[in-house]
Amino acid sequence: MFIIEPIKKEEAKGELQLLYKMIERSMGFVPPHFELFASIDMEEMKEFMAYNQKMLTHPNIDKNILPHLRLAIAQKECRSYCINFNTTLLTQGEYALDARSQLLQALHRTREFGKNDIKELEKVGYTHKDLFDLLSYATNFMAKSKMIEIYLKEELK
Repeated sequence: MFIIEPIKKEEAKGELQLLYKMIERSMGFVPPHFELFASIDMEEMKEFMAYNQKMLTHPNIDKNILPHLRLAIAQKECRSYCINFNTTLLTQGEYALDARSQLLQALHRTREFGKNDIKELEKVGYTHKDLFDLLSYATNFMAKSKMIEIYLKEELK
């Protein structure tokens, strides 16, 4: 699966075992790419989890847009393991789509993104800080998924 062997949940001890338990409580399971990141840099994985928790409890951003945003980025970037992962999440519930097109335009066609897009985001209740937070989340996701791609030797299911 990866060009290096991560420490699996079943093999983890000490602080890593506690981190995996936290991930499992949060998500219901420990995804293989989370094992990879935690094996390489446990502190970075903790920060990643804290950041994601912050976004899931954001006061103005519906957490349900996040899987749509990740899926759209994964499709654009042709990262099938992320497509599969986020599609699975999306099939488990109802998810909002309210700002996805403007956010993707801001990420992938930045020169075309403008005041009208900002106005559309404002219409659905987003502030400039909210947009900044969502773009930060999306670019962080893009960076992490690129890192996973580097360590992949075959596609994740």
